[in-house]
Parts: sequence; C-alpha cells; structure tokens
Amino acid sequence: MAGTFSHRFFSEWLTEYRISRSLLVRGLGLIYLIAILSWWSQAILLVGENGLVPAADFLEVVDSNLTAQGKSSFAALPNLFWITGASDIAIHMLCLIGCVFATLVILGFLQGPALFGLWAIYLTFVHTGNAFMSFQWDMLLLEAGFLALFVSPWKFRTSWRNPESLSLVNRVGIFGFWFLIAKLMFFSGWVKLAWATDANPEWWGEDTAMTFHYMTQPLPCWTAWWAHQLPVWFHKFSLWPMYAFEIGFPFLILFGKRARLIAAIGMAGLMFLILLTGNYTFFNWLTILLCVPLIPDRFWPTGIFKSWFKVELPKQKPKKAPEKSGIPLRILFASPLILLLLVALLNVQVVLNDLHRAPIPLLKKALSPIWLDKLAGSLSPYRTVGGYGLFRTMTTERPEIIVEGSRDGITWRVYDFKWKPDKLDERPRFVAPHQPRVAWQLWFAALEKQFHPQSRNAAWFQSLVLKLLDGDDSVNALFRDNPFPDKPPKFIRARLFNYEFTDRKSRKRTGDWWKRKAAGEFLPKVWKNP
Repeated sequence: MAGTFSHRFFSEWLTEYRISRSLLVRGLGLIYLIAILSWWSQAILLVGENGLVPAADFLEVVDSNLTAQGKSSFAALPNLFWITGASDIAIHMLCLIGCVFATLVILGFLQGPALFGLWAIYLTFVHTGNAFMSFQWDMLLLEAGFLALFVSPWKFRTSWRNPESLSLVNRVGIFGFWFLIAKLMFFSGWVKLAWATDANPEWWGEDTAMTFHYMTQPLPCWTAWWAHQLPVWFHKFSLWPMYAFEIGFPFLILFGKRARLIAAIGMAGLMFLILLTGNYTFFNWLTILLCVPLIPDRFWPTGIFKSWFKVELPKQKPKKAPEKSGIPLRILFASPLILLLLVALLNVQVVLNDLHRAPIPLLKKALSPIWLDKLAGSLSPYRTVGGYGLFRTMTTERPEIIVEGSRDGITWRVYDFKWKPDKLDERPRFVAPHQPRVAWQLWFAALEKQFHPQSRNAAWFQSLVLKLLDGDDSVNALFRDNPFPDKPPKFIRARLFNYEFTDRKSRKRTGDWWKRKAAGEFLPKVWKNP
C-alpha cells in the first residue's frame, strides 16, 4: 500500500504542468505589479524624505548601530537602498523599475531575471517600510516570488500559447508551491483552534467569531454590512466549512491529481468568498494564484484554455539535451536543487516552531533542533520562508480613532480619513487590491486603546500629528478634505469611539451604516510650543 501511495504521489512529477506554470508565473507578475503600484501611490508620504517615517533616517540609525557592533548592515537588513540611497528619486526609480519588471513577466520576456529583480525590489520595500510593510501577505509575496525563481523559464522569451516543458528543477519548484499553499491554509486554520482558550471567549473556540468578523475587520466594505445581518446560526455554521477548507483540504494534496484539483477548487473558493466581503489587499488573489500549481494541464477546461494553449501531453520521455561545454548540466541542476533543499529545511523549522508555539501541553517541548534555529535566524533577513496564521484571534469591538483639530481649544473639526470608517452615514467601500496602509495602521493603533510612545505605531502617528500642526500639505492625501485649508490648527487631539454596524431597521430610519459610542481618549490635546 505504501508503494502504491508513493507511486501515485511521485508519478505526478511526470505529469505536465505547463499551463499551470505559465499562469502562475504571469500571475505573480500581475500581483507584483498591483503591489508595487499600490505602494508607489503612497510611498513618498509614508517613507519618503519628508514622509511619516523616512526610510533614509531609519537606515542611518540601523547602519550606525550595526557598524558600532561590527556587523554588516547589508547582511542584517538586505535592501537596494544601501546602494542607491533612500531618496524620493530612488524610491520612484525602484517603483518604476519594479513595474517594468512585472510587465516583462506578464508578457513573457526575461521572466526569471525579472522575477529576481522584483523579489529584490519588494524585499527593499519590506525592510524599509516600517510598520506599513509588516503584513503577512507582504511576506507571502516574497516567499512565493523567491520560489518562483525555480519554476520560471530563464530565457529571453517564453511563448504564451506554447509554454515549454518543465525541467527537474521546475518540477521540484512546483512541489514547493504545493507545500506553500498547504502551509498557508493549514496554519491559518490551526491557529484559530490551537490558540483558543476558556479565558478568551472572543476567540474561535466559542464558535462566535463570525458574528464579529464582518464588523471588526480592518476595512469593511458594504457587503460586510449585509453579511453581518445574517442570523447567528448561519455565522456559527459557516465556521465548519472554513475549518474544512483550511485544515482538511491541504492534506488532499497528498492523494493524487484529482484530490489536488478538489483541494485547489475548495481553497480558492474560500478565498473568493472572503474577498467578496472584505478589503484584504492582494492577499486573496495571491492565495487563489497559489492554488493554480495544483492543477495538471489535463484538468484545465478545454474550451477556455486548451483552445488557446497549444499544449500536448508528452507520449514519451524527451531525449536528454547534450551537455554544453564548460559547466556540466548536472552542476547547473545541482545548484538550484541545493537552494531548494535549503528552503525545505527552513520550512521544516517554521512548521516545527509554529506547532511548538501553540499553548498545547503536548507541544510545549521545543521541536526544532538548535542548529536549524540558528540557520533559520541567519537567513531570516532574506524572507525566503515565512510562517502564517491569519486571524489568530477575533476582536469583538471596533474602536476607531477620530482625529480632530482646533484653533481655540473649544471648537473642534474632524479630519475625515479616506477609506476607514469615520462618518456614520458613509457607505463602506471596496478598495482592494489597493492597500491604503495608513488606514490599516489606524485600525491596529485603535486596538491599543491609547497612544503610547513605545508602541510600534507611535513614530508615524506622532509624525502625522506634528505635520497637521505644521500645516504640512503632504498629508492632505490621507483625508477627504482639509478642515483647515487656510491656517493650520493650534491644537490636535484624538478621541476613541466604538463603532458598530446598524441593523436593517436603524439604517432604514436614519440612513446610517454605523452607530458609535464614545470610548475615551486616544491622544489628549497637544500643541507645539512657540
């Protein structure tokens, strides 16, 4: 029986994945393009020379500290700004080059080299983006982008209609993508169950998480309001299909091509349902794309794909290409395979540590050997492998920060942020796959209940307040309008309100999508000394 299972599993390596590989690689180019354009539209405001948290200042501090310790700044924080500098011009140029590289990947030109450039550029943005670039989907894009280097064609042009066969390295890379989607989905479900305790009734273990989810997610859309109105029994019931897709379906990958097709459809379907009721940037689309490598060529719908792709399954094994003079082919194959083996080891370390961190008595003992932890630590700055666990806990309240300004300390005017809930009668909107990162960070800052100088959100929020007091026009892009267009306010404060969705009757009567109650002070009245 074990032999039959092994034959069934590894025989998949003999099945062609030419269509899947082509869609995966070009799809990653599209995701990179979306992510970089989204970052480009706000990078100068966030990390530019006059940004909320300038990347140049951050790198200067890092370089000073690491040099004093006798460490290499590039090894500790690899990014291209060490070479170019983190000026506004350099930020614009890297974004532009990234968009060019992404377009090349989509069009099928220099896909391997272009993907390497995209990985290096996005790694630069992640390492210099401060709190604004600390999301799991940013790490997921880097991991998928690095893994794509092993499945991408490294040639000048790749035909869209007649993609070439996969090499041994490509096939191992495809297996790496199978593991990546399984790891992402399984641990997203695992953390919801493994971290639940009796002391935290708002967590998933109480089966009530979905009664809060649509209202408390970072940037709800109008469909979330409607989903929130569904009966409690439906919210509780919907947990079980989710657990099946996240925890059970990844194991189907082990049981042959048809089971993998079912897994791909189920996991991608879950992501599609999530994106219908939430603004989760490019994450859902990236996860759907990661399901594509699970589908062999023979399962793509004939009318849609096979009429376009000129793909035929091989009837016999292709002849081995003659070895070129110089470096033998076995060495050319061995180098990427060694890197893939290293990636596999790092994944083992991530999985063992994620299992160990769960508050379960049987897993209290460290599972990963010390040498593997040290290896993973030394390579962690390159973000080639990551651990995931989305929505480990579920918040039951939705605090919102309302920033206000005043010239006399008596009459206060509200700074109405784009995208996040402020006005009660404003319909929540779709913004994904763009990610307005200040709006996202305001959600995290509000959960802290009050401003604290040691918070991870303190630096940018303090910078924002100072710019408002200075009347800096660069931050106007964050607001629907400037309540002080002629002269800046003398005072700034930030109040905290708990927001909730209205019900059908209240919305019909008032037209409001939200209702709110005062919940205290996030930042007391502040001003600048003359």
